[in-house]
Amino acid sequence: CGGGPSAATYVYWIMKHLGHSNVSLMDGGIDEWVRAGKPTAVEATHLLPANYTPSIDQDLLASYPFVQSGGAQIIDARGEAEFEAGSIPSSINIPYDRVLDGKRIKDDAALSRLFSSLDKDRPVVVYTNTGVKASMIWLALTLQDYEASIYSWKDWQANSVSS
Repeated sequence: CGGGPSAATYVYWIMKHLGHSNVSLMDGGIDEWVRAGKPTAVEATHLLPANYTPSIDQDLLASYPFVQSGGAQIIDARGEAEFEAGSIPSSINIPYDRVLDGKRIKDDAALSRLFSSLDKDRPVVVYTNTGVKASMIWLALTLQDYEASIYSWKDWQANSVSS
């Protein structure tokens, strides 16, 4: 996707948020695809224009009132220094790159260990400054069957000031 794994997972999340069900990720990126001898194309595919109406999945984007309510487990997916400089109360820090093994998502056993302190019966909200890198943790959580959504530190800051 040009911006590393988090850019790809964010586009994946956006497509899911817009209501698309048939969405996939290339785990490992194009480099691994080519190394594995998978087919590639030189010319772009051109599609005919079409009318498009999204079917927004509101559950994938957390709101300030929901985060503030304390009903969800909150993960700050930013780096440790950013977390220590300020975070949402009661959030835990799991930097987004902790779910990666190179450019690939870690295996189920490693993800299970990483998320072992979380309760699968409670929703999880993951945030970073804008939500892009939070999508890495969001994807890993959904692969582990957690009910997860994305939020942003910027929204928290904007709403906390006005509250």
